[in-house]
Amino acid sequence: MTSLRRRTLLGGALAAGITDTVSAAPNSRAGKPRPGVDGLLNLFAATSVVALGEGVHHLQDTWDFLVVLMQHPRFHAVDAVVVEFGNSRYQNVADAYVFGETVRRSDLQLVWRDTTQSPNSNGDFPALERVFSLARAINLYGDRPRPLRVLLPDPPIDWSSVTGPNDLFPLLMQRNHTWADVITREVLDTGRRCVTVGGAVHFYRQLPKASDTVTKLIEQHHPGSVSVVHTHAVVAADRAAIVEATVAGWPRSAIAAARRTAYGTLPATDIFGPGIYPPGFIADLADKTVADLCDHILHLGKRTELTSAVLDWQAYHEPTYWNELNRRKTLIGLTGDLENLRDEGEPVMFPS
Repeated sequence: MTSLRRRTLLGGALAAGITDTVSAAPNSRAGKPRPGVDGLLNLFAATSVVALGEGVHHLQDTWDFLVVLMQHPRFHAVDAVVVEFGNSRYQNVADAYVFGETVRRSDLQLVWRDTTQSPNSNGDFPALERVFSLARAINLYGDRPRPLRVLLPDPPIDWSSVTGPNDLFPLLMQRNHTWADVITREVLDTGRRCVTVGGAVHFYRQLPKASDTVTKLIEQHHPGSVSVVHTHAVVAADRAAIVEATVAGWPRSAIAAARRTAYGTLPATDIFGPGIYPPGFIADLADKTVADLCDHILHLGKRTELTSAVLDWQAYHEPTYWNELNRRKTLIGLTGDLENLRDEGEPVMFPS
């Protein structure tokens, strides 16, 4: 099963020391964007939150880029990484682990296994767990002025208390609100900075139907505090060649202000792939460009070069966990087949 098909079946987020910004980069229409890590770190000179669209869920390249970013000396001025797959109910567990305390792995796994996205879509991919272990290593052996946190923005679901879909669906509707509240309360209200990583639709500006995105909810209280970064990955059917022509010659990695790129002038519909969308959603994007949705474009490679952060498929052969996922499936009335979780996914994100 290809990684792209798997995602469809599974239902598929430094003012000190930074003096220049991405907007000061050479004009990307001339093929000279800024190097990705430096360019993204420069965004903190203007905003306290960088919302990094994953490109597509479980894109290995995005998580590898994040690892390099976290180890850069200038990342010391960033206080937190906010990951989409993280149950806020277990924030104390995440804090204990990344601050260097002794935490059982089975307790830490609850952070990404017990989210509102279970049982179809789970955080059982090594690249996500690496964020927590890297933050722990940085805190234990680095020289940061204050500890780095990994914040959890998913609603605090308790799966042991779920008795049916009515216990889950209200929480699903709260996801963006909880996400924005965590960043507002734990980061912005305390004068700090964060990078948040997840599905780009949670971050885009000017979406149809006045969507309450994470960005919109944050900026209601802290105007102009978010930089939205679109990671090149998903494209509309038959538009791949047109989209990729706009970033031809860009290195891995590279970033540029959307409104200064040919990529940014593309129709917004070009970056929405095949899928199930609310009625009228795609049609309502007809008058928008990519630059209307995001502030910056991040290029981590051509689509043929991008790879999948393959799920830890072997975990789903553990009887206790497998039985629990199927119990959840029955409780909330899902009709999909979980068996595909038990197959090793393909490492190529976008097969020919």
